[in-house]
Amino acid sequence: MFIHCGVSRADSGSYNLEFTGTIQAQTCDVDLSSLSQSIDLGQFPIDTFQSVGTTTKFKPFNINLRNCSRGISGTKVWFTGEADSNNPSLLALTDTGMGNETIMASGVGVEILDENQDPVIINNSSSVVYPLKAGRNTLSFYIRYKSTLPQVTSGNATAVMYFDLDYQ
Repeated sequence: MFIHCGVSRADSGSYNLEFTGTIQAQTCDVDLSSLSQSIDLGQFPIDTFQSVGTTTKFKPFNINLRNCSRGISGTKVWFTGEADSNNPSLLALTDTGMGNETIMASGVGVEILDENQDPVIINNSSSVVYPLKAGRNTLSFYIRYKSTLPQVTSGNATAVMYFDLDYQ
């Protein structure tokens, strides 16, 4: 809470004080298990990707929240990271220390899906509101590879993304 104290002179013998501030609803705590996740999407042969838009099986991941107050009805979720240059709605593959740029796979990005398996565009300025209840909540998502070029090359296929929450 921010308190601003201003003094103004009302007359020669008295002073007025003005206090301003904001009372906010408590948010939720992001569970430690959700702060840093590593999801193994698996190994796939190049011929898995027959054409642009071909996807692999998805893997689930969750954002677990705890200590959500009664004053919160939902949250918006934004996923951010480096966008794929061929399909900016996907997360680009990036070197995360698992190799080097010369052995990175190409022609593939990482797609994020919501709990209904609908695509979630990264670096998007809008989000649906995911409903929350007091206490513990789990926001469920999926992730998978999706081809972005007619020809996919083999190599390291890692990516990094971040998430932000805006409580409603």
